[in-house]
Amino acid sequence: MNIGIWPYAETDKGWTIPLEVMQGVWDRMVDLNRVKATFYDGGIQNEGDFIEYMQSPFIFPVLGVDSNRICFKVIAWLKDVEDGKATGHFCYLDNYHPDPIMKILDYWSKLDSLRVIIGVTPEHYYATLKMIGRIGFKVIGKIPQFCNMHYENQFKAGVVSYYLLNEGEDNGGK
Repeated sequence: MNIGIWPYAETDKGWTIPLEVMQGVWDRMVDLNRVKATFYDGGIQNEGDFIEYMQSPFIFPVLGVDSNRICFKVIAWLKDVEDGKATGHFCYLDNYHPDPIMKILDYWSKLDSLRVIIGVTPEHYYATLKMIGRIGFKVIGKIPQFCNMHYENQFKAGVVSYYLLNEGEDNGGK
């Protein structure tokens, strides 16, 4: 698998990824039934919401793409970027495999101003928690009632984790 990273950003010539591709990403999330799991707080419910969110100046999305097959593997984004830290989010668009996320983490590690990525995962997202452990995130605990599970009409504990960029030994040997 040869993973390419496609940042999604606005330039003076337009967006770096065509709108049709981002619409295809949304369609893939819908096809895989991953919209409600990814945007569990109910804030993103349709393609328009998704595009508007990804085009927000405070969101920094990237696509992980298998360059051999031009197959979307994952969409990931940073949010709340400030003072060397950010919250990280991702949604697999294909089979769960650590390589695409590792490539994205490597890409983000080249950003001089970024040191730490923080994640909060609903406690019952077992597959996601297993994957973040495989890619080197360190779980530091749970916050009760933290995640608004809009579609489940309840609050669940959020598992808090972090990833230190450029600190391989602290991430299980990145």
